[in-house]
This record gives sequence, C-alpha cells and structure tokens, in this order.
Amino acid sequence: MLKIELDDIDKQILKAMEENGGDLSTRDISEKLKVPARTIRYRINRMRENKLLLKPSIQTYERKLGMGESLLLLQSYPDKEELLSKILNEFSIFYYFAPTYGRFEGFMVYTMYPLVTPQIISQVADELKALEIVRDYFIFDLVDYTRQEVKISAFFSPDSWSWDDWSNQAEGVMEKGCKLQLNLEEFPSQVPFDFEDVKIIKYMVENTEATLKEVADTTSLSLTQVHKRVKRLEDTGIMRGCGKCMSPFEEYMGITVFFNSREKAENILCAFSKFPFQMTFSLESSTHYMVTVGLPASEVNQFLQRTRFLKKYTNEFFVQVMLEGTSKGYVHLLEAYNKKTESWELPQTKTLERIRTMAK
Repeated sequence: MLKIELDDIDKQILKAMEENGGDLSTRDISEKLKVPARTIRYRINRMRENKLLLKPSIQTYERKLGMGESLLLLQSYPDKEELLSKILNEFSIFYYFAPTYGRFEGFMVYTMYPLVTPQIISQVADELKALEIVRDYFIFDLVDYTRQEVKISAFFSPDSWSWDDWSNQAEGVMEKGCKLQLNLEEFPSQVPFDFEDVKIIKYMVENTEATLKEVADTTSLSLTQVHKRVKRLEDTGIMRGCGKCMSPFEEYMGITVFFNSREKAENILCAFSKFPFQMTFSLESSTHYMVTVGLPASEVNQFLQRTRFLKKYTNEFFVQVMLEGTSKGYVHLLEAYNKKTESWELPQTKTLERIRTMAK
C-alpha cells in the first residue's frame, strides 16, 4: 500500500515525526533515535524524492481576518460542463474545483468571499442555475476546520490496523462516545490586523520554509516586529502550524462526508477520528459537519461500506467522491485586501456580468 519500501530506520524516523506533529529537526530526530544526523538527512531526502514526504505546509484561518470560505457543490448538465469548467477556471474566487460524484454530480468547488458580503457565493450559484448552467447546488460554509495527519505507523505491518478493528471501535464510540478535542469555533471573532499582517501571511504560505529574517526582508518591518506579528498570528489561530506532510500512498481518492446530527455529531466525529488516514474536519454549525478523507483508491469500497451504519444517527448523511482537481492556490485572494479602505474587495458585480456574457 505504501509508495516505497521502508526499513526500520525509515519507520523510526516517520514515527518520530508522527508523534511530534512533523515538527522535528534533523538534529532532534538524530538525538531521539541515536542515529547519525547525516543518515537522517539522507533518509528524509530519499523520502522527499519519492514524494512520501512533501514540503511543509502552513494552515491558515482567514475568517478571523474577515475572509470567509465555502464549499460549493454544483449539479451540472452534461452538455454544459465545458462552459462550467471555463467559468470555474476564469474567476479567482473559485480557487479549487474537481469533478465529483454522489448526490451532486458535477463539480466540488472551494471558494472565498469577504464576510461583509456573504451573499456573493449564493448569488453566483443562483445565477448559474438561472442561466441553466447547473441544475442545483449546495453550499457548506466552512466556519472552522482542523486537519488530522495520516497515522503512517498504522500501515507498517498488516496487523497494525484493520477495517474490522475500526468497525468495532466505531460502534463502541457511537454508544459511549470518546474524548476528542477538535477545538472548532462556531462563532469565531475577528481579530485586529493590518496590511503588513496580510503580506506576512501571503509570503509565508508561498514560502513555507522561509526564515523570519527572509520574511522581514520582504516587508518594511524589523526582525523583532515580524517575530511579534507572527507570534500573534499563531496565538490567535490565524496561522496554525507548519509540519512535514506525509503522502504515503501511491494513489489517493478524496471522499467527503456531509452530515447533520443533533444528538450524535460528536460521536460521529470521534468515530471518524479513529481512521489512520489524513482527514479534515470542517464545521458549519454545532450540528452540521463535513469530513474530508484522503485514502488509497483500493480502500474506497471498504470505507463506503463501513461508514454506512453512521447514517442512522443523523438527520442527513451523504457522500461525495472527488476526482483529481484543478488548484489555482488561494494566496492570490489575499491580494483582494485594499490597504486604503482596509477591507476585502472582490469584483462581485463584474463576476455576475461576466458569467452572463460567457453564457450567451
């Protein structure tokens, strides 16, 4: 199942990273494992070359800066998919989209918008529907999210983890619950920020391994000022860590589960957390959640079969399968911050007008 064969040293390195959230230096790992640092560097470089280890990534939470994020499911007409793809490609607010199958067969689209104009996404979706480019749509507002990295040690041997083990755990969790601290905020408050903060976030997302000195060199701020600002951005939860991401499987499939449960939402989230796969937990409200799982394509059938029993604990439960998508990145959207007006500005009216023109 893993991309490359791993020996005992490789496994120890990955397990050490896993246990510390990826936030370990070569020296730290060397001291922990009692293995020469040059050996650690060689092994890590080898795993990077094989793309088992990816470049570090910074998670950000722009909602506290006044920029919201939504996931848009578009039920498309088969003969209009080419036009719809062109529209999704053209507009910056659609920063990632992928073909999807499930209740909504068409496209799964990630969007961003200023919180002062939350209607922009529904207006665009309504326009697409009115122009008969899409049949229907569904919007999930990503109020908060957190990511669980893959627990790679679970795949080091065939006996480490099994679907039967998960099913037994999940059934117990649905009856008794479990301790799970996702720390998701349903009503996050906006924090004070300025243009320099936006510049720092944008630069660090694009240059995840940059030093604070390199960040300072791109701004008009001193190293001390940058250090204080970065710490404040981290303390307020706007920047949420930077770890060594693991991508251990040869072929991935993205599965997204949407559910609504008034009484068992936390239990369902606990059940999902028992999976060793990479997952993102997203909250829209205390009863509405979205769980996105990245798992090997060979495991999709088992996942769909095993999670089916969760439906009976929900008011709504549906699954979308996501194929390989188109990413435009999202940092360009940070350029929508107007320094003079101190606000986020996206061309809402022009977007609607352009869609109408393209539909003619």
